[in-house]
Amino acid sequence: MYMEVISEEEWIALRQYLGLSLLQTEIVRRLFCGKSHREVAREMAIRPRTVRTQTDRLYREFGVSHRVQLVLYLLASLRESWEQEGESLYV
Repeated sequence: MYMEVISEEEWIALRQYLGLSLLQTEIVRRLFCGKSHREVAREMAIRPRTVRTQTDRLYREFGVSHRVQLVLYLLASLRESWEQEGESLYV
């Protein structure tokens, strides 16, 4: 279902580290895999507008303006969360 670049354990850690809701996490996971807003909405049985609203909120919250920046922010945050736990993770 998802690319295995980020494991389930890492998604959980990232969600906790960034304070993402379950909805935001599931949307981001799918966007991370390159899915369109429509594809995400269809898979999750939600409205495309909900995907857009949640994505826009994340852009504002993280100070990014598009998907590539969001993905890079997530990867940097994942690395930071592991470093705070004293583990070394190269993403």
